[in-house]
Amino acid sequence: MPARYTLQNHPAFGEPLSKEDLYTLVARGSLARGEMCVDEDTGLTHTVGEVVSGMRRPSASSGQSRLDRPAYREISPDADGFEEEEIIEDVEGEDDDFNYTPSGEVILHHAHPSWLGYTKALFLVLLLLIAAGLLFAIQLEYAVIALLCSSSTLIAIGIARYSHDYIVTRERVELIWGIIGRSSKEARICDIRSIDVYESGLKGLLGLGTIDFSTAANAGIEVQFKDMRQAHEVKDLVRKLQKGVDPTED
Repeated sequence: MPARYTLQNHPAFGEPLSKEDLYTLVARGSLARGEMCVDEDTGLTHTVGEVVSGMRRPSASSGQSRLDRPAYREISPDADGFEEEEIIEDVEGEDDDFNYTPSGEVILHHAHPSWLGYTKALFLVLLLLIAAGLLFAIQLEYAVIALLCSSSTLIAIGIARYSHDYIVTRERVELIWGIIGRSSKEARICDIRSIDVYESGLKGLLGLGTIDFSTAANAGIEVQFKDMRQAHEVKDLVRKLQKGVDPTED
C-alpha cells in the first residue's frame, strides 16, 4: 500500500495524501516544501520537501495523483484558456531553477563574503608575491618560502570566505558558519522589524556592505551579513517577501 501523509496545521487538506498528491500541490504553489507532514505508517514527521525530493511529475494516465478532486481544485483568472497540465509544468520548471535547503525551502539568495572583504590579507599576499619575485634572483630558497607563505595566506582567505554562508528563503534569513562544526543563526522574515545596510570607507567604494537584521524579540542584531555585494538588493528582496510579493515572478 502506498505511503500516506497527513499535513500538520493545514485545515484545507485534513485527510491523508500520497506522495504524488504532495508533489502536485507543491508544483501548483499550493503547498510549501517547508510544511510538516506525518507518515501514517511509521508516525515519523518529515518536511514536504524531503518527501517529494527527486520525484518526477506523475503522468495524467497513471492515476496516481488525484488532480480531479475538489479539494485540489484551484481557480485562477490568469489560467483561462490554458490546460491544467501546462500550468503545472510551467510552475515545475520555475522551481527547478532554484536550490533548496535541507528542510526543503527554496533558496532565493545564497552568498559568501566577498574576496574584497579581506583587503588586508590580500595586500599581504601581494607583498609576499613581490618579495618572492625580488628574492628569486638573489636567494631561491627564500623566494620559495615567500611563495609558500603567500599561497597559504590565500588558501586561508578562501577557507574563511567559504565557511560563511548567507541564505535568504521565503521563510527566513540565515547565517551559517564553521568548518568542521557548522553553527547557524536565523530570523524569520515575518519577525524582522529593521534592516540596516552599512557601506562605508574603502569597502563601500568597492561595493561591499553589511546588512543587520533585527527582530522585535531581540534588542540587538539577530543576523548579520558582512562584507557582501548587492547589499541593498538583498534588503529589497527581504522587504518584498515581507509584503507577500513573490520575487521569482519579477
